[in-house]
Amino acid sequence: MSTADLAVDSGRCLLDLGDTTQAHRLIAEGQVLLPASRDKPRGVFLAYRAQGHLSRRDPEAAAADALEALHLAERIGAPRCVQLVRDLAPAFTPYRTGAGRARTAARRRVTRVGPALLS
Repeated sequence: MSTADLAVDSGRCLLDLGDTTQAHRLIAEGQVLLPASRDKPRGVFLAYRAQGHLSRRDPEAAAADALEALHLAERIGAPRCVQLVRDLAPAFTPYRTGAGRARTAARRRVTRVGPALLS
């Protein structure tokens, strides 16, 4: 296991435990350490980061990371990553309908993400 993988996996565990601040720090650290040639893990890392943004109620950042992960996964043929992103779709629902306090730009981005995730 590489240092990048260890950092991101630790971050993922912290997301599950609700420590999003530390989780984001570790995921970002892992992304920096990841060699450019490892696109599949990069997509998974982006999906994890999107989940963390959703936990922090930041749908705009979550949508950006989810879209990037989805496009990357579709381009390289990474079904696990596509599924990770699609599993996030229900968490975007409150923002797609305008519920909550999402900014207009975030709602527009999330509206684009929802159909892409569900297709």
